[in-house]
Amino acid sequence: MSEPSPTPFDFFALGEALIDLISEKVADSLSKAEIFRRFVGGQPTNLSMTMAKLGNRVAIATCLGEDGFGQYIYQQLKQAGVHTDYVQFTRQAPTTLVVNTRQTKTPDFVILRGADTCFQQGESLASAVQNTRVLHTSAFALARAPTRTAILESLYTAHKKGVLVTLDPNYHPHNWPDVPDFKKLLQETFQYVDITKPSLDDCIRLIGPDLRLQDYAENFLNWGAKIVLITQGSEGVFLATAEGGRFQIQANSTKVVDVTGAGDAFWAGFLTSYLGGASPLEAARLGQVVAEIKVKNIGPIVALPERAILDQSAQAIQYRPLPT
Repeated sequence: MSEPSPTPFDFFALGEALIDLISEKVADSLSKAEIFRRFVGGQPTNLSMTMAKLGNRVAIATCLGEDGFGQYIYQQLKQAGVHTDYVQFTRQAPTTLVVNTRQTKTPDFVILRGADTCFQQGESLASAVQNTRVLHTSAFALARAPTRTAILESLYTAHKKGVLVTLDPNYHPHNWPDVPDFKKLLQETFQYVDITKPSLDDCIRLIGPDLRLQDYAENFLNWGAKIVLITQGSEGVFLATAEGGRFQIQANSTKVVDVTGAGDAFWAGFLTSYLGGASPLEAARLGQVVAEIKVKNIGPIVALPERAILDQSAQAIQYRPLPT
């Protein structure tokens, strides 16, 4: 275990908090889905709640609508043990909503952007982002101003102070209507980023189809990331480091109920282990364990086994080194 940190937080997330409506039955299209269940969602939010459940000191900065959905998210964050002093509320827009099909692969979804785009920078936030071990955000959150402006200022401040910066490049073209060159903006953002975890779908949307995993990883390393983890669902995870390490982490055969939030679960396991002093490879193995727990359930992870059990499971995750 690592020694106690002098900073108030282990993990500070900036970005979207939203409502996920997920169909009760598996469907390949929203046109076939009829009944939906409500869950708290959003990449930084899912990650924050799971990080808290793993015993980390966690805070989130986000913006919610002054409505019932916003209040529900706020209460769920507090119940999960996430610090909420940096959560803002707005009357300018309703709480952001995403409607998803329940799926064992990539779901069909519709995004109704709202309050998450309205977050404003403040003096208290500028101070807080310097006093965390990890500052995290997502491409989804960077897609719209004024939230984008507040986040970029925070990433710059954190990077300058030596805070570990992580970014989930959960890019989708429908989320970036006011940025003519989204790829350039993300590339510029990566000068502040230490660790990134794209899914294979993210890589294809952002960089292009039909490349090798090594080639996708090299793009992110060339942009500035030191550690790149490409999640591939049932195919496992590809890990690349700036020092030259290349590994394929194998996935266990798992009955998949719902994949929504699986990448966020991986992030939580990885970062918790990495902050505890594990190597990127060992941390990725714990991330895979937590992701496999998530896909067995609909919605966010409700409960996790004790850390010793998770660590034991991580040691059983197979991997193989790859040539650079």
